[in-house]
Amino acid sequence: PAMCELYKQWGLDPGKICGVTTLDIVRANKFVHELTGVDVDEIDVPVVGGHAGATILPLFSQVPAARSIPSDQIPALDKHVQDAGTDVVNAKGGKGSATLSMAYAGAKFGNAVLCGLAGIETTECAYVIRSTGEQLPYMASKVTFGQQGVKEAHAFGSMNSYEQERLKECFAQLKEEIDAGIAYASTVELCGVKGSHAMPMIPKPSAPPAYKPASASSNAPGNFKVCVCGGAGGIGQPLCMLMAQNPHVSELCVFDLTLAMVPAAGVAADLSHLERKSKVTGYALDKDDKPVDKLQECLTGCHLVLVPAGMPRKPGMTRADLLGVNAGIAKNIVEACAKFCPDAVLGLIVNPVNSVVPAMCELYKKAGLDPRKICGVTSLDIVRANKFVHELTGVPVDKIDVPVIGGHAGATILPLFSQVPAAASLSPEQITALDKHVQDAGTD
Repeated sequence: PAMCELYKQWGLDPGKICGVTTLDIVRANKFVHELTGVDVDEIDVPVVGGHAGATILPLFSQVPAARSIPSDQIPALDKHVQDAGTDVVNAKGGKGSATLSMAYAGAKFGNAVLCGLAGIETTECAYVIRSTGEQLPYMASKVTFGQQGVKEAHAFGSMNSYEQERLKECFAQLKEEIDAGIAYASTVELCGVKGSHAMPMIPKPSAPPAYKPASASSNAPGNFKVCVCGGAGGIGQPLCMLMAQNPHVSELCVFDLTLAMVPAAGVAADLSHLERKSKVTGYALDKDDKPVDKLQECLTGCHLVLVPAGMPRKPGMTRADLLGVNAGIAKNIVEACAKFCPDAVLGLIVNPVNSVVPAMCELYKKAGLDPRKICGVTSLDIVRANKFVHELTGVPVDKIDVPVIGGHAGATILPLFSQVPAAASLSPEQITALDKHVQDAGTD
């Protein structure tokens, strides 16, 4: 409300400003899925009102998937959605908030806006300015985005008696918070050039549009268990978020040490709110604990174990120094995998990959296990090579696939640009520089 009022003061369109409430919908969808077992892609809970505490009002009565939930469970489910952010903060021990699930929700909101701008009208809940005559001047509801941004903020739709009572509570708190925002706007002003157009007419809200579930893929998704070892680290957290969204992952384990900046249980609690089918669990060990003694539950049944673990290379460290530290870390995890999930594929993102992977494969061979289950993850070299060719040629990046062979450090990284049609227009001098660019990209 405060920022919208400032826009109005300057003759700008307050409808361009949206409060992103998408995380409330994401959580409500996931919690209904957990209670009912209905495919999360078939669930779309409208969440209206505001974006804090009792102002968050999920309208479960409008959701076919929620009709099987007993009425005495709805208040607890409602409260669960309201308090979910606090639950994550508590699970992270005060060391973070719902950063991962909020990033997911922000991207979902951004996609809705971008689809609308591209001419594909898309509906997503958001907190926006309302038309005159509505109960409050600012509220969240389903909003349709079009080529100019917000096309329409829809009415709430039908509510049962429980939701009608909750709406009164919602409005009482929300009015105070709106008034506080408007009061702030009256004491400050924007610096810059005033807009020249008049305040646009905001249409009266129409009924919310019916939910259209995403079309099913022709390829049936798998149901696999994945573990990320080092899942609370700088690579581990975003990797866990991507794995939690993968349609083939039904169970995700986040493992890290108790000395991690953010607890593994906190990362798991955050990701457990994503509206995906994956069940997410956190596991933590003290630095002196051995994974082979403690990770049976975590690793048993795993199909894929990703290991973004180990120390980064520090100034003055040789690769031999780094190997001495990180090979031991990798060995402890690989040893546990050999015991609890010997058929799992192990993706090692542990430097120096060129030495750690052969070492772990040799240990698997000694144990009579298949060394081909252990892979060094060199995908980043391919990702970089593809992007750099795109930048030089303008060819769409999804039309480029540069094979990168050899190893995963310095001169051992060999992109085969000669095999890529998109790179045929590059001069020999450009190829030499491009080869070096791929090799040095991590240092850059």
